[in-house]
Amino acid sequence: MSELPGENPITEAAEEEVDRDPGFKEGDEVWVEDADGRRHPGVFVGLNEAAGWFGGGPSAYVVHPEGHQAEVVALFRITPR
Repeated sequence: MSELPGENPITEAAEEEVDRDPGFKEGDEVWVEDADGRRHPGVFVGLNEAAGWFGGGPSAYVVHPEGHQAEVVALFRITPR
């Protein structure tokens, strides 16, 4: 595979990661890992489409039923339950 002038394989790989479908759909029960490595139950709401605008990595909205709160979470912290 040849590269065109101005192409950057690292940038292209990052773009593919952001565009990749996380495999979750609205209402899926998930585990959300916090900064201490503990997992908490949550419900996937949807992708955070604005994440790229602010330079952050791919993220999603998750609702925490026990805490009656929602948050934006990095996709790498979300796993199926």
